[in-house]
Amino acid sequence: MKTHKILSIIGLATLGLSFTPSFASAATITRLSNFTDQQFRDLLNSGDFTELFVAEGRMGNNQLNGDWELGIWDARTNPFTIVDQDNFVWASGKTEDFTLEYTGSTVNYTVGGVLLSSNAFGSSVNDIYIRTRETETSNIRIDSLFFEGEDLGTGAISEPGDLDSDRVDYLRISDISKPFTLTGKVTMSWTGTQPRGSNLAYQIKVGPTNNRDVPEPGTVGALLLTGIAAMGCRKTKRTVDD
Repeated sequence: MKTHKILSIIGLATLGLSFTPSFASAATITRLSNFTDQQFRDLLNSGDFTELFVAEGRMGNNQLNGDWELGIWDARTNPFTIVDQDNFVWASGKTEDFTLEYTGSTVNYTVGGVLLSSNAFGSSVNDIYIRTRETETSNIRIDSLFFEGEDLGTGAISEPGDLDSDRVDYLRISDISKPFTLTGKVTMSWTGTQPRGSNLAYQIKVGPTNNRDVPEPGTVGALLLTGIAAMGCRKTKRTVDD
């Protein structure tokens, strides 16, 4: 058997193993270039995605009293119900660590050492949409994302760019399941007058994507390995015949 044929089979075997249950925590990252708030609302209105809860960080009034800066929203109500909130002071250009943990029954959301928590949820989830919003004189960046301890890579960034006329940006993390832990870093910066409220903000929107027809990871792995075995038999026969 030629070397390149052997390498092809090895490569397919490796791919098949990546779909086995032991790797089921792997997540898929998608940068949604030029994705708009209206397109996200279309997803909700069509029923393709349903928000369960939202973890938010916003400018608020940027003080330890008054308008809040950190919150967890129950997205099943209309309008949304905030189930926990706290104050936080952002420093322009300072990077803060955050952690979002969903145990399947409890949401724990920590930013810069401030913990918010709620046990109001218990539904299955498989998708996360991260939305960032900034003004003409401010910037926000989400990066250094890890899902279940796995580095999501350099492409895991949500940051509005100069081409984002609506000043928003979206990043999707799909193929997830409960429970999960997502960690990352957020940096807000501004010049001149400090933004207020949610004009400078990010939301981590968690819920199920509906009407998916995707094989289970173990099924895909089994199909790939079966195909590899059949390929190996055919290649062996051709070698003997040659």
